[in-house]
Amino acid sequence: MNDGVHELGITPIVFLAVYLFVMIGIGWLGKLRAREKSLRDFYLGGSSFGVFVLFLTLFATQYSGNTMLGFTGRSYREGGTYVVSIMFMVLTITMISLYGPRLFRLSRKFGYITPADYIYHRFGSHWLRIICVVLLCWGLANYILEQLVAMGHAVEGLSGGRIDFMTGVILLVIVMLTYETLGGMRSVAWTDAIQGILLVGGFSIILYIILTFDGGLTAATEKIAAENGQPAKLQVPGWQGIRTWFSTLLLLMFGVSVYPHAIQRFFSARSLTTLRISLAGMVFMPFLTTMLAFTLGFIAISRFTDLSTFESDQVTLLMLLDIINESDFIRWLVITVFVALVAAIMSTTDSALLSIQSMITKDIYSVYINPKASQQGLLLSGKLFGWILIAFLVGMTWVSRQTESSIWTLIRLKLEFMVQISPVFILGLFWRRLSGRSVLCGVLVGTGITLVLWVGAALGYWDAASRSPLGISAGVWGLTANYLICFIGGLLWPEPEPSQSVSSGKI
Repeated sequence: MNDGVHELGITPIVFLAVYLFVMIGIGWLGKLRAREKSLRDFYLGGSSFGVFVLFLTLFATQYSGNTMLGFTGRSYREGGTYVVSIMFMVLTITMISLYGPRLFRLSRKFGYITPADYIYHRFGSHWLRIICVVLLCWGLANYILEQLVAMGHAVEGLSGGRIDFMTGVILLVIVMLTYETLGGMRSVAWTDAIQGILLVGGFSIILYIILTFDGGLTAATEKIAAENGQPAKLQVPGWQGIRTWFSTLLLLMFGVSVYPHAIQRFFSARSLTTLRISLAGMVFMPFLTTMLAFTLGFIAISRFTDLSTFESDQVTLLMLLDIINESDFIRWLVITVFVALVAAIMSTTDSALLSIQSMITKDIYSVYINPKASQQGLLLSGKLFGWILIAFLVGMTWVSRQTESSIWTLIRLKLEFMVQISPVFILGLFWRRLSGRSVLCGVLVGTGITLVLWVGAALGYWDAASRSPLGISAGVWGLTANYLICFIGGLLWPEPEPSQSVSSGKI
C-alpha cells in the first residue's frame, strides 16, 4: 500500500505541514476577533455567520471520514445495492430542513446556546435534559472516535507509512486542540470554511478521476459481473436486504438530523434567511459526496478482492494509491485529495468536541455542579474537560486499531442510541400535546431496548452482523417503541401546562 506514496518523497508531508500551520494561524486570528469572553461567543461565534461560512461549516461538519472511508467501505462490501445511500443522505438533509428554521427562530427568541437549552425550555424536565445530554455526548464521543480512526488511516496513507497510525492521530489532535482552544466556534467555523473548499475541490477531483480512469463505472461493472463470487454484488437484494435498507434509512434520517454540533450551527446563523439558503445548498451535496463514496467503493470491488472488513475501510486510500503513478497531473491531484481527506476528518472532529464541551459546561456543570461559576470559569472548565476527553478517546483509538473495529460499526454504535433523541425535536417542535413525561419515558424505553439488543448480539442470540432480529437495526426497534410511547402519551396525557411550552418565553 505504501509504495506509491513513498515514490512521492516528502511532498505530501510538506503539504500537510503547511495546511496544519495555516489551521493554527486561523485559530489565533479567531482569538483576536473574539468580541467577549462568553459562552455564546466561544461556542456559537456570536451568532454572526453569513451564508458563505455557514454553508461551508455545515458541509464540512456533515461530510467527514465517515463518508470518505466508512461509507466507501460499506459500498465495497455491499456492492451496487448501496446506491441507496445517496437517498439516505438526501432525506436526512430534508429532515433537517423541516425543523431547523423553526428551531432557529426559537433560539433567537429565547437565547439557546446548546440543544439542551431547547429541551429544558420546551419540557421543563431536569431528568430529560440530563438523559438527552448523556445520549448526545455518547453519540458525539463515538463520532469523534470514528474520526480519529479515519485520521490515523489518512495520515498513514498520506505519508506512505513514514508517520504511523497513532502518531498521525496524536499530531492532528494537538493541532485541532490548539486552534479550537484559541478561538472556539469562530476558529472552528473559519477552518471549516477552508476545509469545506478543500472538500468540494477534492471530491470533485476524485469523482473526475474514477469516472474517466480505466473505463470508469462501465468497465468496473463488466469486470465484477465476470468474476467468481462478485456478480451477487450487482443483484437486487431480497427481503432481508430491503429490510436493511429501510432500517438504515430510518437510522440515518432520524439520527444524523439531530447531530448536536449541526444544531448549534443553526444557532450560529446570522439570520433565518442565511440558514435557509445554506440548507437549500446542502440538499444537493449528497449527489457529489455520497455518490462519490458509493462509486469509489463499487469500482474498488473490481480492483481488490477479499478485503477484510477492517481493510475495506481503507479502500479509498487503496484506490488513490492504485492510480497515483499514472501521470504527474494525477499525482498532484491525489496529493490534494489526501489533504482534503484529512481536512474532512478534522472539520468534523473539532465540531463534535466543541459541542460536547458546550453541553457538559452549560447544561451539567453550570446547572448542577457550580451554578455560581463565572463565564470565564465555565470556558476554562469546558476546555479542560475537552482535553481530558480527547486524551481518553485517543487511547480508545489504539484499542479500536488493535481490535480492527470497522468505521461502520462505530457509526451504528453512535446512531442507534443518539436516534432516540429525535422525538424531542421532530415531535416536540410541532406537537404541543407532547409532554416531558411522555418523551422521557419514550427515550428511556427506546434506549433500553437498543441496549438489550446490542447485549443480545454480543451474547450470540442473533446475527452479530445485524445485531438485532430480522436484520432491522437495534436502534430502529427502540425508536419504534419510543415514538409509540410519545404518540400514546401525547394523546392520553397531553402537556398539562401550555404556559411551560416554547411559547411561554421561559428557559
